[in-house]
Amino acid sequence: MFPNRWNIYLHDTPQKDLFNRSARAFSHGCIRLQQPFEFAYALLSRQTGDPEGVFRSRLDSGRETRIDLDVHVPVHLVYRTAFTTPRGELRFRPDVYGRDRQILSALEEAGVVIGGLPS
Repeated sequence: MFPNRWNIYLHDTPQKDLFNRSARAFSHGCIRLQQPFEFAYALLSRQTGDPEGVFRSRLDSGRETRIDLDVHVPVHLVYRTAFTTPRGELRFRPDVYGRDRQILSALEEAGVVIGGLPS
């Protein structure tokens, strides 16, 4: 479970080809996991010696079920429109949520001057 006031969920997708696109806003606010089983195994490995077996037994039951984690795992969501690749290249993506303008306005209102930007 990933309870949050925005109803953002981490989930699998049948549309694996979407991971090959540079535009990634296809989930209406949810987060598509490229390797959901591996993610589940990693989370469960902290509480069982057989994370894959535990997960598979629940999955193979055919019933909707959940597995609670014994240890809380903090989740931090980061929204970036500019980032660097492992090779140090700077990349930009469209600001689909309009956050860049909000952040820049808040900084300007606080008196922060950012060099290189037109006033």
